[in-house]
Amino acid sequence: MKAKLFIDETIIGTVNLKITDEYMGVLTGYLTPNENYHNYKEIILNQFDKVGISNKEHLNYNLILENGFILNPEGGIGVSHSRDFIDEIFVETAGNDIEKIKNTQK
Repeated sequence: MKAKLFIDETIIGTVNLKITDEYMGVLTGYLTPNENYHNYKEIILNQFDKVGISNKEHLNYNLILENGFILNPEGGIGVSHSRDFIDEIFVETAGNDIEKIKNTQK
């Protein structure tokens, strides 16, 4: 399922999310960044260097599915972007209501 990743009101890219753990409500995917991502890239890389992930404690991330459904994950949204793998930006979110998400896809 395709989603847009935001920081506040700014779209920073798109993600093709997959359900990777239905029981825990985990969705993951790789970010295709847009030009706005570059405004946050160094901040995200520094947060990854310090704690291994950039999450809602650092930046106000939001994910909205292409059908307009806004994800509200209890476990938050995290972005992993390492200087060692600069072309790979991994997005994960946990604590989603998978049944509700599936119902929006019908």
